[in-house]
Amino acid sequence: MTPKLKKNLSTFGKITVSISLIALVFSRLDWSQIFLMFRKIHLFWFLCAIFFFLLSIPISILRFNLFIRKLGIRLSFKTNFQLYMVGLFYNFFIPGGVGGDAYKVYLLNKAYKKSLKKIGGIIFLERFIGVVAIGMIVSALLLFVRFPISYNWNIAASVLGVIGTFVILQLIIRYMTVDKKRIYLVYFYSLLNQLSQLLCVLFVLKSFEIEGDFIIYLLLFFASSVLSVISFAGIGVREAVFYYGAHWFQFNPDVSAGVALWFSILTAVFSFFGVIYIFRKIDV
Repeated sequence: MTPKLKKNLSTFGKITVSISLIALVFSRLDWSQIFLMFRKIHLFWFLCAIFFFLLSIPISILRFNLFIRKLGIRLSFKTNFQLYMVGLFYNFFIPGGVGGDAYKVYLLNKAYKKSLKKIGGIIFLERFIGVVAIGMIVSALLLFVRFPISYNWNIAASVLGVIGTFVILQLIIRYMTVDKKRIYLVYFYSLLNQLSQLLCVLFVLKSFEIEGDFIIYLLLFFASSVLSVISFAGIGVREAVFYYGAHWFQFNPDVSAGVALWFSILTAVFSFFGVIYIFRKIDV
């Protein structure tokens, strides 16, 4: 199987997953309830949600810059911002296209003559540490969740999550050619990035005046973030995780899916602004 065919099959599979999940979930929603929820949105809390959504952008840019400087690549904040926005657009709107990370790799390789493998490896490591940060936050959130089993299981899962996080970081430091200080700084920025997204979701919940266990919603959000790799731009997966997760935890599934849908809409709106830099030359 050629790399191109493999990529096309992967893209087709992700699009199929997204369409299937969207069709499945949307066919079961009470849209009148969702539209009513959208109309009654509390503007102040929603503006707070937008603020923390936007805050994650400079944090992500600073995190990427920390790693890319390891290769001797010096980018201004403006250039980093442009690359980030184009990446958002590609990832959300171009199925089977270049892809945000692949676009960065191509452009930086062309401008700085650095190894494609090294640039790609740095970007992959950045993303992986982001997932490790999610694991740490989820470990902390588990301490505040009441499952119908002994609370000792919550404590055990949290402790194992924290230990696992530091073990993974130590393995990265040991086997990757990146210094310890840089790894921990990237990890710190990853925590800030995930916390800003967490606060965004929290304020979306407040803007809809949703009552209930916010921790469960936040856990569902992180679960959907990790599972988004099996779909196109996370579309469908987020809504499905929130919808069926609400059934599991006895929440209102229509309201839960509505929150996920609103977050997807928010992501789509800001990702679309990346199209501006597709038609402008990015000076790297």
